[in-house]
Amino acid sequence: MLPDQFENTLDYLLLLNNTTKHATLIDPEKQTPEEAAKIIQIAIEAGTDLILIGGSTTNQNSVQETVGIIQETMELQQWAATQNGIFENQSTTVPIILFPNASATLSDKADALLFMTLLNSKSPKYLIKEQLNATKFIFENNIETISTGYLIFEPGMRVGEVGEAELIKTSDIKTTTKYSRLAKYFNFKILYLEAGSGAAKPIPKEIISTTKKEFNGLLFVGGGIKTPQQARNASIAGADWIVTGNLVESFTDYKLLKSKLKELINAIKEP
Repeated sequence: MLPDQFENTLDYLLLLNNTTKHATLIDPEKQTPEEAAKIIQIAIEAGTDLILIGGSTTNQNSVQETVGIIQETMELQQWAATQNGIFENQSTTVPIILFPNASATLSDKADALLFMTLLNSKSPKYLIKEQLNATKFIFENNIETISTGYLIFEPGMRVGEVGEAELIKTSDIKTTTKYSRLAKYFNFKILYLEAGSGAAKPIPKEIISTTKKEFNGLLFVGGGIKTPQQARNASIAGADWIVTGNLVESFTDYKLLKSKLKELINAIKEP
């Protein structure tokens, strides 16, 4: 749910561009919509700044239901806050952005859509065809799109398989530089560096700093970030947004989840 003071989601993403921010990724296939809404409530209380909805094998029904229930939950929280007279001093909503795996997994209830091209895919499907198929839905529902380049690094995990990605080695500075410049010349607003959900290690600092040097837009980094120190390293290297998803899936104890998330987010936002 986009806070009232912003006209569009991109303006929100650009807010405080000199400080690293945190996004929570929810895969609708990993929990019920009600459970997802609870996780998001905890993440917001812990300090997350954004919700991404998507996964490698999601379907439209699960995406639509999950986005809808999360939006409703935030609206109820906002209403309750106004009744207690505290909303003016407390942010209780953050935008929901679709992080789609295909044109058939969109929702008209989200605040915006990462309109992505998987730059290192070997398949035209993920380079242009899914995007072409999505244009009718986007136009008819007047969805805000944010042009995004997407790069998958080793090990890639499930998203690398599904996207038929020619994985970039995490030591390959030369190829990283080429793709970063390509994203700049395409004038993408976001470049998203992905190691894959559940990756044993996150993307190295050298890859992040190289990309930051070459690319002018917002830099998102995700995959394999599990500890405060890993998040801190990505922040220092130049990530504008750090995405964690597997982390929130690994806790059934919501109190412990909140504590772990807060610790990680605080590490990101340290001066």
